[in-house]
Amino acid sequence: MFRGRSTLIYLVVALGLVCYVTFIDKKIPGTDEAATADAQLFKFDQEAVTGLEIGNVHGSFVFQKKNDHWEITSPVHTLADDATVAEVIGQIADSQPQRTIPLDGTDAANEKNLKEWGLDPAAERALIHLKDRSLELMIGRKVAINDSVYARTSGRHAPVRVVPDAVKIALEKTLSDFRSRNVFDFAADRVTRIATRVANTATTPAQECEADLKDGKWMLQKPLVARASASDVANLLNKVLGLRVTTFVTDDPGNLAQYGLTSPAATLSAAVGTDDESVLQIGSPVPGKPDQVYAQRLKSNAIVTLEQSSVDQIINGLPDVRDRHVLPFDSGTAAAVSFNLNLDGTKTVQANLKKEKGIWQVVGDAAGTADVCKVTDLLTRLQQLETTPVLKDSAPDLKPFGLDKPVGKITITTPDSKTPLTLSIGKTENNLVYVRNSIEPFIYTVAANTFDFLGDNLSYRDKRAIDLVLSKVKSMTVTVQGEPSLTLDRSPGGTWSAENAKNRMVDTTRADTQASLLCQLQAQTWLGAPTPADGLDKPVLTIALQTDLPTATVLKIGAPLPDGSHAAQILGSPNAFELADADYGLLNASSLQMIPAALNATNAAPANAVPSTNTPTATNSATANAPAPEKHKHKKKHSEE
Repeated sequence: MFRGRSTLIYLVVALGLVCYVTFIDKKIPGTDEAATADAQLFKFDQEAVTGLEIGNVHGSFVFQKKNDHWEITSPVHTLADDATVAEVIGQIADSQPQRTIPLDGTDAANEKNLKEWGLDPAAERALIHLKDRSLELMIGRKVAINDSVYARTSGRHAPVRVVPDAVKIALEKTLSDFRSRNVFDFAADRVTRIATRVANTATTPAQECEADLKDGKWMLQKPLVARASASDVANLLNKVLGLRVTTFVTDDPGNLAQYGLTSPAATLSAAVGTDDESVLQIGSPVPGKPDQVYAQRLKSNAIVTLEQSSVDQIINGLPDVRDRHVLPFDSGTAAAVSFNLNLDGTKTVQANLKKEKGIWQVVGDAAGTADVCKVTDLLTRLQQLETTPVLKDSAPDLKPFGLDKPVGKITITTPDSKTPLTLSIGKTENNLVYVRNSIEPFIYTVAANTFDFLGDNLSYRDKRAIDLVLSKVKSMTVTVQGEPSLTLDRSPGGTWSAENAKNRMVDTTRADTQASLLCQLQAQTWLGAPTPADGLDKPVLTIALQTDLPTATVLKIGAPLPDGSHAAQILGSPNAFELADADYGLLNASSLQMIPAALNATNAAPANAVPSTNTPTATNSATANAPAPEKHKHKKKHSEE
């Protein structure tokens, strides 16, 4: 009995569905009978949409695009959620009709059919505004047998299309769904001014703060004129854009006094360009919720609540965007830097560096090419110098800070400045040093050890003591103390030879290695002006390289220093340098080797030949016939066979 009743119920349901499809949806052509559906309902550029109107059971909503963001202009004036509006436009643009139903009957028949399909009146309506036209879409009820809906564009004889129900779902949203919880919607990189104002109260005085973008640079204008940090302003703007509505209170506020908005406790404004300004007024705390405050944007009816802490971070953060760098310059454009300071009263540190034809040079004592990496590091560290929180915005009397007679100065020249930028360094007090630059009235402080990284001219010299090219070398003359010189000639093809070196031949590989080292010889440490202890007045080894330059480049190597190293000097240079042990060992090795006996016998001179009277000694060594007596360890190395 129970099974019979169940079967009867199933039959009734099936019969009802058949009747519904037969009598209600009977006018829908089958797949084979339907006209070919269009690929899209509309063809338009989604980015070109300037306005949107939506009507559904929840009401009518009007949207307008402004500065690449969407706003709701009716029934309230407030920000719209960009993603939600874009979803609606995208669903309409991308919707592909599954079937097309022509309206080819009489007006009465068409009207009846449209009512049956929920299109007269339409359940949802969308009107898309473009610059040159508008597109209307009406959505009806769902199709009984699948996830599709009836849709129709405007026009008396426009056909009905069956489309996916995603369009209907997108258009069914409420006003709350379309509202943005963003308080602001501007682009941070387009902001030209940001300002805050705090009202006067019984406990705190009124306060105004403002930062403006001028000529590509942020400047504080209130409460004082000072440089602002671009990165700090950007971080603050990100916090402004990060403000989120906690609660939508009302769109019909009536008496604003109940929200503390007739005389706002604070105001936050941001200007985009020259004409568009967004203003947010902050009211009183929310009763029972001290961590929230009422707020309202000008030109909007909506009253919302915000987190008090988020608002405070912005209001209190604007004065802190002040740039704390004490030397406002671009290290990449500096053309010269010099300094002379004596902080402890005992040691003076000074250096003078200048860029000439794009290359940094050390000027004055220790003159020569500068190490570009060290100069870059110096300029970068000077640019990054920041004041501590202890600073004075103005000081008519510089004497208390030791700036009437500075103990030092750092001067930087840039091509775009008419006068050099100078940092005067005053006295040290409480582990802080007072400093003041030449273009601002402020007195900054830095840590007492801030300038420990500064060095003298020698410390910025390029390590290269010689800068030549091996292919340009024509000869290399080696002189060991107390012995005749020996010259090795280098052919254009790179072959080395030595005349009158009896029983000796040049080791080309070793000679090339020595010449290559000399061409790019580097100082291990620059020593400054040579002293008698360096032994350079009587060098133990001298090597001269002749290139296509008018004069030879001569390297002098002195006697061993107490620590075992060697001082060296390039002839004509005022400064000596310490030669690396490995480099000395290579340069002190002989470039000659014995001619093999078999080869020597082949080239032997006739028995009656007269020996040459000008036969030179072996290169870097004693004579070609016998080792020289060992006088210095330098000679010992140069006499090894």
